[in-house]
Amino acid sequence: MRTVLSSRIRTTQLGAILATALLIGSAAPVAAKRPSPPPPAPSPSPTISLSIAPSGTLAPDGESAVVDVTVTCPDGWSWHHGYLYILKSDGTGGSGTFSAACMGTPQVARARAINGNRWTLGDWAVSAYVGIERNGQLVTASATRTVTLQPRVNAVVANQGQLTGTSGGGVAIAVAVACPRGAAGAQSSVTVGQDGTALGRAFFTPTCDGQTRSVLVSITASQGAFHTGGAVADASVAVTWDGGTFLGTDNRPVTLLESSTGDTTPPTTPAGLSANAFGDGETWLSWGASTDNATPSARIAYEVYLNGTFDQGIGGGSTQAILYAVLGKLNTIEVIAVDGAGNRSAPASVTVDLR
Repeated sequence: MRTVLSSRIRTTQLGAILATALLIGSAAPVAAKRPSPPPPAPSPSPTISLSIAPSGTLAPDGESAVVDVTVTCPDGWSWHHGYLYILKSDGTGGSGTFSAACMGTPQVARARAINGNRWTLGDWAVSAYVGIERNGQLVTASATRTVTLQPRVNAVVANQGQLTGTSGGGVAIAVAVACPRGAAGAQSSVTVGQDGTALGRAFFTPTCDGQTRSVLVSITASQGAFHTGGAVADASVAVTWDGGTFLGTDNRPVTLLESSTGDTTPPTTPAGLSANAFGDGETWLSWGASTDNATPSARIAYEVYLNGTFDQGIGGGSTQAILYAVLGKLNTIEVIAVDGAGNRSAPASVTVDLR
């Protein structure tokens, strides 16, 4: 009986051992399959901030305009393109280009657009288009708004002035002025100072017609007396438009030349006289400006002669003229420079063959 019982116990224990072994065997680790890496996430498209200034400036001749565009693009990207269009509703107008650096901070780009149809002062529809690139990826942005084109005023003082009289009580100097049509000239001034002792100021009103015009200003010394030599001229040209005032300024060193009183030295002969003739005899002339010991180039006048006969006078320092040569003959054209004292240069000559 004990023997049978012992056998049963051993059998039971052996069964338990085998069952445990089977459980342990079934729980043995199995080599896992390595998962594939996830696909790389696409590079996010950068954000471009783009804005157009509410106003721009119109050149006096109406052929170009400047509008500021503010661009913010991320560091590390390269500039691809920048286009600006200033248009009417019918599509007429013009365009230009601009560029900016991608630095992650706002950058102001000055866009200059050219217009074959010519712009006018007032409101225009403006569009800007920008593109940046990196690693073959191109990202673009655009902006539109109404922009008011305001007048740009140009002012350039001549490099030379001339004493008036022999006591240094005054000086004459020219200033070239240009402002767009539609604007109105306002009180403007030129001030000349010398050595901190001599000072004078004179006023004038510019004409706004899109052309560059030379205004000769006579200044009386309000302090001290002028003399030949270096001085400083300061011009401030003002125009009004749409209730606002717009300025053009110039400040530069100038040379004051002697008074024409007692001057007997003639100006130099006009250089490089050339003529371009057309079939109907119309002839365009141009030459280099003469210089003089006393009269500034901007004040030198020119006399034009055709075949020995006076044809026309040219003032204000201009160095161009149009005349009509005689058909069927060899024409001789001469140009003579005349200074403020009436001294005349030797003639410059050119021939036009219309035979």
